[in-house]
Amino acid sequence: MHLFESIEHTQLLVTLWLWQYNNQRPHSAIGGIPPRQLLQAA
Repeated sequence: MHLFESIEHTQLLVTLWLWQYNNQRPHSAIGGIPPRQLLQAA
């Protein structure tokens, strides 16, 4: 659970989460690598 301080704070945390999800988190559907790594290999 997380307590958000403001709309701006919420937007910042969501942006950080989205960046991590798309750049660092391995996805099993694409061979266990982050999407960013797949794009760089193409």
